[in-house]
Amino acid sequence: MGKRTTSGYTIVVHEVTTTSVKLWIGALSPSMGKPQNWQLLIKKADTIKKRKDEEGDVISTESYGDEWLRPFDKLNKRFYTIKTIQNLEPGVHYIIEFKVRSEQKWQVLEKVFFTTFPEQLPDISKKPFTVGIGSCFYTEHDGGDAGQAYEALYNNEKLRPDIKFLMGDQVYADIGLGWYPLDESDCQDRIADHYADSWKYLRSILRRGGTWMISDDHEYWNNFPFYEGFNPYLITLKLNDSFRKRWHNAAKTGVSVIQQVQPVRTFDIGNDISFCVADLRMERSESGFLLQKSQAKLIAWINNLSTPGVLVIPQPLIAGYGDEKDKNLPDWDQYKDILLSIEKGKHDIVVLTGDVHYGRVSQVLVGDSDNKLTEIITSPMSNLSEINGIAASGPDLSAKNFPLVSVNGMVKNNINHIAQVTTESKWWDLRYPVERTHEHFMTVEFYLVDNKVNMNVQAWHAREMDKRSWLPKKINDFKLVPIVLT
Repeated sequence: MGKRTTSGYTIVVHEVTTTSVKLWIGALSPSMGKPQNWQLLIKKADTIKKRKDEEGDVISTESYGDEWLRPFDKLNKRFYTIKTIQNLEPGVHYIIEFKVRSEQKWQVLEKVFFTTFPEQLPDISKKPFTVGIGSCFYTEHDGGDAGQAYEALYNNEKLRPDIKFLMGDQVYADIGLGWYPLDESDCQDRIADHYADSWKYLRSILRRGGTWMISDDHEYWNNFPFYEGFNPYLITLKLNDSFRKRWHNAAKTGVSVIQQVQPVRTFDIGNDISFCVADLRMERSESGFLLQKSQAKLIAWINNLSTPGVLVIPQPLIAGYGDEKDKNLPDWDQYKDILLSIEKGKHDIVVLTGDVHYGRVSQVLVGDSDNKLTEIITSPMSNLSEINGIAASGPDLSAKNFPLVSVNGMVKNNINHIAQVTTESKWWDLRYPVERTHEHFMTVEFYLVDNKVNMNVQAWHAREMDKRSWLPKKINDFKLVPIVLT
């Protein structure tokens, strides 16, 4: 499963719609050659159960040549292209094969799997529209476990995530950053290597179901764009302005080109539910976590909701002020604008987020309104370890009233922390120096009951499999009744 090796070529399924899919195709390893003659075979399949059954009826073949781009302008040996496949059918499973012609033969080097959007949310009698969510992936001790767990879940027809959100820290580019400045090409090479390593372990996840990614600080450096406080990895960035700019530019390329991140993206499933995916890191500065036009787009989405909304962001909304070493969203006035818009809105908001190295589901009314805010935090898919493992933690259930900061006289309401991911501490496991949250990801199911959106949440172990079902184990004590969204 997730531990299988790959050809070295990478296909990532990015955004899907009812009729299209966007694919990132290329190679992040410097050892791979650029295919001069290649194809994409688009197949339609009703079920995808087992590896031996990963076949379907070919509906079209797209042929291509030497049309490769460089993700980093100073690196010649890494390459990619973006292809969008159109004219697909809603709510259908597809398989796409990447084939390369070699020695007069066509060879399949990679396969991807996805389902196009349904035209509306299903009712309770059908499989829910299911979203996979995860954040914070440190490769050191994963060994392919997270990919294996996700693949097993995906291959189960009843549990398969239709799409997924990876909500930041897909790479830890700043870990191990040297004490000497790198030139421009070395910065790009270092960032590219981080992605090549992370994508190798995340392969089984990236090639199954549509993907929306957002970045957090470790795609750049801890607490990006700030560098106050003591952190041994940031010393050179702090002391050398020119190096910091070079590193920033290379990291930003990784986020925008490899992860295909944009500041604010929205989409709907029929007329039933609306999603907004907002990267609150890539445009962050002293004055805000979004540029004005991006903030306006986010606020407009909240204000114009005609259905329940799902907001995907890299850091929690239920949070207090941060500090110079790690800023939180309430440190900016834009945070207040978001909460005031939610209070004045007409519908509930679900927040999907990560960053904090624990899993938690909390619910609260926003201000003087009946609008529920349900925040689902999932972090990490793979914990930091050794000396970096001091960043591990358990769920923070200390917040009692929301908002935690003063917001223009907004009424504070009691927070109901309704579920949390379990932790463990093993004194003999020297890889993890402090108590840590179990490595996990979550699935969020959406479906209609009496024309109202219902939501189920489940947390799954990323490193523990049930030997009877060969599915990832469910997180103990993480049991939620369906949540009704209005």
